[in-house]
Amino acid sequence: MVAPPEQSQPVPETPVLFTVLPGPDRKRTRTFYRYRLTYRNPDAGAVGCGMIWEVSGGRHAYQIALERDEAGNVRLHCTCADAVFRAEEEGRFCKHVLGLLDFGKPRAEPPPSGCLGA
Repeated sequence: MVAPPEQSQPVPETPVLFTVLPGPDRKRTRTFYRYRLTYRNPDAGAVGCGMIWEVSGGRHAYQIALERDEAGNVRLHCTCADAVFRAEEEGRFCKHVLGLLDFGKPRAEPPPSGCLGA
């Protein structure tokens, strides 16, 4: 008996977002960073990990995790050194999290020439 061929399931496209942030060099040269959604909890209100974003564009790739506690509060964590060793203790976000939070906000300056929609 021959097994029927498996039907391929369409893979849902994961969102990829791009932004410009201060780069990893000492001059903080503005650099393109890519945010790719790698995990999304199907239960948006569930306690625990809700989303994971992979951030690349600098020296290393990092992950940003969105976590929800039992009270419904949401926290963001980044794996970069600034977040792990400084930002969380100081009660602030690293540039990677700030970049993610800026998506959807109106821009104060026009986009660079050559960009779509300019």
